[in-house]
Amino acid sequence: TFAIGGPLPPYGTAGVRCVLYCATDGDAGRASGLEVSSRAELGRLRRAELAAAARSLGIVDVRHGGHADGALGAVDVDSLVGEIAGFLRAHRPDVVLTFGPEGAPTAHRDHRAISRAATAAFFLAGMEHAYPEQLAAGQAPHRAARLYYVTWEPPPSEGVPVPRGLPPSARLPLDPRLLDAKRRAFDAHRSQHELRPRFDELALKPEELYHLASGAPQPQQVVDDLFAGL
Repeated sequence: TFAIGGPLPPYGTAGVRCVLYCATDGDAGRASGLEVSSRAELGRLRRAELAAAARSLGIVDVRHGGHADGALGAVDVDSLVGEIAGFLRAHRPDVVLTFGPEGAPTAHRDHRAISRAATAAFFLAGMEHAYPEQLAAGQAPHRAARLYYVTWEPPPSEGVPVPRGLPPSARLPLDPRLLDAKRRAFDAHRSQHELRPRFDELALKPEELYHLASGAPQPQQVVDDLFAGL
């Protein structure tokens, strides 16, 4: 919703099958005034919110890792990478999107950890020697064509420390219809509504930006379609 929600509806309409791996349930976050009795209840609530937002954006499948929110960096790295590699082998995507190594404008430690794990999985999912238990279970190696990191152009606001993103190699325009789709998806995340001013500032831009981290070269230095030339 925050970072890649804009182009998903038109890609889905065009026949692109969009799927999502979510490592944590967000149960260590705030509830934006909603009454929740425990972290477990907040986690269940956020799973339901994510499911609703995903449906509104055209995401057809969501895999939950169920790892501890805020502590993804403490998870066994090989196990986490293996989960994502298995996800890639199962769904066999052409394009993989994830956070950049700096963790997006929030620099959240879980965002940084998932960037490292997803990057490693992008390569290892295509290697025949990696995670042989998956191969024995019938999964075949798969190497996606491209890996993109979410990025942005600073500064989004004055007085707020924000890490610099990587140079954009894809600029996907968002017309008012797509911005409305992002707003509707954010509406589903009721437990994060206290972040609406930040969402409005950072996410409701006229375009979404991505950095080509690895994979097939683009036909131009900067493209307006993640599948350009594939």
